[in-house]
Amino acid sequence: MVFSRQEMQKPSYHRDRERSTRAAPVDLAEAVREFRDDNLSGAQAIARRAAALVDRVLAGDGAEAAPAGSAPGPAPGHDVESRLLRLGSALVKAHPAMAPLYNLFDALLRSLDDAGRDDDVRGRIQRAAAGFIDGMDEHNRAIARHFSDIIAEEAVLFTHSAGSTVRAALLHCRRAGRRPTVHCTESRPLCEGSALALELAKQGIPTTLSTDSLVFSLLRQAERPVVVVGADAVTARGVVNKAGTLGLATTARSWEIPFYVLAGSEKFLVSFPADAHQQPRPADEVLPRAPAGLTVLNRYFDLTPLDCVTGIITERGVLTASEAGRELAGIKTRSRFAVRV
Repeated sequence: MVFSRQEMQKPSYHRDRERSTRAAPVDLAEAVREFRDDNLSGAQAIARRAAALVDRVLAGDGAEAAPAGSAPGPAPGHDVESRLLRLGSALVKAHPAMAPLYNLFDALLRSLDDAGRDDDVRGRIQRAAAGFIDGMDEHNRAIARHFSDIIAEEAVLFTHSAGSTVRAALLHCRRAGRRPTVHCTESRPLCEGSALALELAKQGIPTTLSTDSLVFSLLRQAERPVVVVGADAVTARGVVNKAGTLGLATTARSWEIPFYVLAGSEKFLVSFPADAHQQPRPADEVLPRAPAGLTVLNRYFDLTPLDCVTGIITERGVLTASEAGRELAGIKTRSRFAVRV
């Protein structure tokens, strides 16, 4: 998971939506291109941005109640549903590893299922989008409380990359009177872990920062450490998070160190493209001007099997690997929202 300075400030979806409805008609191709080029925002920030873009795209689309006495025509949500499917497909293809995008559009499409001819279709979608975003915020608060309840008073916490849910949990621990020490990795190539370390230190949390490779030695030397990370997706095949998470998880299992994933239900995804987490990213983020004959690999994500995880902390509590599997098996989504990456 990657984490932007904008995400640290947690912009309000509702303020963004109000601005978006007053904005000029959106250039969809340009908006999708800008969305795809956002390499810093985490999964929740991406979902917020997508929800605001839905409002912009649907603004002024004429999907209002039919005039009295008009001839019967297509269901009012038909054109809107087509727009949502096209937009959702484009945005998920731009960030295929981020589960909240899939679940956001699933929620928006579900909001149309019971729409009648005289319904305000756009209003239904706006309410569904606002509910989804507000739900993520409530999930973060609940997860923070659950996490605070299970860690020791003066815990030594190691984290990799950064994200809204992890940040919320760490800050909640501080407010709740816990005295954690937090170790952050740089989280190359974009170093969002450095940004998180600076933020935590400013909030009065004792924080250290190291290169990604040094973290294993520090983890070995720490007394009763706990590893805590976020997630971009939780699937039956494993947890998708920032590249390097797999190495930390397997190390933690080998050394019998607790390894927790913080992920609300918006991160759970029953159907996930097999190679979505392997999407190539700009090589020049790793090595500018690579010489001929040198192939530079840059991927933001890896996949950690569920059996490497001590527990997944959701808004409803702590799930074991087997419980998470059962949770995933019970998820129902709209089958016609299928994206080929």
